[in-house]
Amino acid sequence: MGNSRAYPILRTGDVDRALHAVGHLLGVADLAGTEVELWAQTGRNSGLPRYLDAYGHWLGATGEDRMFVDGAWAEAKHGPRDPADPQVEVGLTVHGLGLVEGRLAETVGPDRARVDWWVNGWPAVCCLDLGAEYKHAYVQLVLNAADVWATEPADGHTVFVHVRDGEPERAEWLAGRAGLTVLGPCQFGF
Repeated sequence: MGNSRAYPILRTGDVDRALHAVGHLLGVADLAGTEVELWAQTGRNSGLPRYLDAYGHWLGATGEDRMFVDGAWAEAKHGPRDPADPQVEVGLTVHGLGLVEGRLAETVGPDRARVDWWVNGWPAVCCLDLGAEYKHAYVQLVLNAADVWATEPADGHTVFVHVRDGEPERAEWLAGRAGLTVLGPCQFGF
């Protein structure tokens, strides 16, 4: 049991640059059965139409790919910012790469959001005496927020790499695969 540790490896105002770093990390991962989850908080009137336009074909989908819109929960948790435009939570889960990423920047806009790539595993790193890791292997892009849950608003976006507790050297090794380095302390992950 236990949760992952999420290490920030890139902070940027450029979503494309963040997705480029994510691509490098996914190039290292075992992608068998990869799920991609998008979560965002947006205004029912100002933002929800963007998500429905980009991803609405998954709303009410049967099978493994799905989308939800939950207004009551979001308003109870965070309260509406504008009574005329109450906040709603949007969630999307898809199996496979490239289905969410293509329209991400224009869809999310100023909303707090996160995208989680649940990969099958990280490879062994023999030079660091680390075996393959299958439980705590995630890549995450948090948009317009500073934490892994996207609850703290921030300017810019952060790429996190999730690893097993006690393996900061794996996080540094993974960051190096994207030409980056760990930027600060880890956060408690999933």
